[in-house]
Amino acid sequence: MGTWGSGPFDSDTAEDFLDELKERSALQRLAVVENVFRSVVEAGGNSSSSVLPEEVVASAAVVAANVPTGSSLSWGEEYSGIREWLPKPIAPALASSAIRALEATLPADGWFWRSC
Repeated sequence: MGTWGSGPFDSDTAEDFLDELKERSALQRLAVVENVFRSVVEAGGNSSSSVLPEEVVASAAVVAANVPTGSSLSWGEEYSGIREWLPKPIAPALASSAIRALEATLPADGWFWRSC
């Protein structure tokens, strides 16, 4: 089906990524999310990175759902227990990594914004 909405989990790629995360422990999920962010930042947002943009967005959304204010995010209800997927408390460095990865993946002048 591809992409069916504008939410962080509204694509086949994001759904597949979340299905893989769901099968892991909280510490394993944290390691996967950290690796996604690190890989993208180290690649400088290069499109040849082994990490897909949908995986970066989904990873950042998982982090957002797990911070204290994440309970107000409406899409957090789409996956049962997602607000408990990562060990608490969420380190500020992880949230910063998510932001850097999103900025590298979806720069303001990048392809994503021109394709909308």
